[in-house]
Amino acid sequence: MKFSKKVLCTTMSFLILLSTLIPFSAQAASESALRNSVVSITRNEVGYTGSSSYSKYGDWYGYQGAWCTTFVLWCFNEAGSDNNVKLYGNIIPSGGNCNSMISWFSNKGRYHTRSSGYTPQAGDLVFFDWSGNGSSQHVGIVTGTSGSTVYTVEGNCSGKVKSREYTSSGSKPYNNISSIMGYGAPDFSSVGSGSSSSGNGNYDKPTSPPETTKKPSGGNSSGGQNTTIRSSTTSTTATTAETTTEQIKLDTLSINASTYALQVGDTVKLNYSVEPSNISAVVGYFCDEEGIIELDADGDIKAIGAGTATVVVCANNELYKQCDFMVTEAVAEVTTREVSERKVVGTTQQTITTEKNVQSVLTKMGVNVEMLSQNKQFYVIPAAIAGLTFIISIFTAAARKAKRK
Repeated sequence: MKFSKKVLCTTMSFLILLSTLIPFSAQAASESALRNSVVSITRNEVGYTGSSSYSKYGDWYGYQGAWCTTFVLWCFNEAGSDNNVKLYGNIIPSGGNCNSMISWFSNKGRYHTRSSGYTPQAGDLVFFDWSGNGSSQHVGIVTGTSGSTVYTVEGNCSGKVKSREYTSSGSKPYNNISSIMGYGAPDFSSVGSGSSSSGNGNYDKPTSPPETTKKPSGGNSSGGQNTTIRSSTTSTTATTAETTTEQIKLDTLSINASTYALQVGDTVKLNYSVEPSNISAVVGYFCDEEGIIELDADGDIKAIGAGTATVVVCANNELYKQCDFMVTEAVAEVTTREVSERKVVGTTQQTITTEKNVQSVLTKMGVNVEMLSQNKQFYVIPAAIAGLTFIISIFTAAARKAKRK
C-alpha cells in the first residue's frame, strides 16, 4: 500500500514537472472576443483630453496633428497586443487619412456606404462627411447599434475622446445619421480562432510613421486611388522543373517637395522614392483639406486657398507618409502713382497772407485774436452797421457840398 502511494506521488510529481516544461500553444481569440477587446479599449479612453493638434496617440504614432485617425490606429494596436495577434497594419491600414483609409478598405471589398443598407458591427470603423461634399473628414469606432441608432467613440472631438450616438432625428451634423458616409469592416475572422495568420509580433510602434507635425483641418480627396496590386520582383530557381517565386516588399517610402510654404496660385510637385529602388510602386495621393490645395493623381499641387493641408502618400497599400503644405494669401503688388504738385490760386494765397498779417498786427497791439474770433457775432454786425452809416454820412456830406456850389 505504501509502495503504491509512493509510485502515485512520484508519477504526479513527474507529470506536474513535465507540464511546466512543455509549452502549450495558445488558443487564438475568437472574432467576437477581438471585437469586444477593441470596443473595451475604445470606451476606456472616453474622457481623455488633448488638444486639437496634440494627443498621446500622436506621441505613439510619431505624428502630431488632427488625431482622429491615430486614435483609431492606437486602439487596434492595443487590442492586438492584448490578444497576441496583429490587428494594426493587418486588418486596418497602418496610417493615412480618412479618405486613404476608405480606399484601403474599398480595395479589399470591406467598405460599405451607409446607403448600401449595411448594418455596422462593434469594432467597425465609421467615416463621416460633415460638409456633405462626398469626402470624409472624420473617423471613429462603432461600439454598438440599436435599431437605426449607431453608437460610436471618436477621437479629437474638440480635443477630447467622446462617445456619441447618431439617429435620424439627431442634431445636424454631429449627431445625425445623415453625416455618416460609410463603414470600414476589419476582417477580424482572418486573425481569430482557427486562423493561421494570427502570428505574434511587436505591435508597440508603427512601421512607417509620418514625417512632419501638423495642425491641421475639412476635406477634398483629390488624389489617385490605391490598388491592391503589390509590385514585386521575382527570383526563379530551377529545381526538377519547379519554379519558386519570392515576393519582395517595400522597406521605405520617402516624399519630398521643393517647398512646403506656398502662396495662392503657386504650384509644386510632390515627389516620392522607395526602397528597394528596383520595385515599381503603385502610389496614391490623398488630401482632406478642401479649398486649400488641388492635388492630382501624379502629385502635382496647386494652392487655391489659405490654410494648412496635409497630403498623404500611400505606396503599394503598405507604406504611408504625409507632409503639410502651408498656404498663405498672395501678396498684392504695390504700385506708386506720381501726384502732380497742387497749384495755389494767387488771390487765395494773397487773402490768406493778408489775414495772417492782420492777425499779427492785432496780436502786437495786445488784442486777443482767438477771443475776438470766438465772439465775432458780437461785433461783426455792429461794425457793419457803423461802417455803412459812415459811408452814408460821407455820401450825404459830399452831396450837400456839391449842392452849395
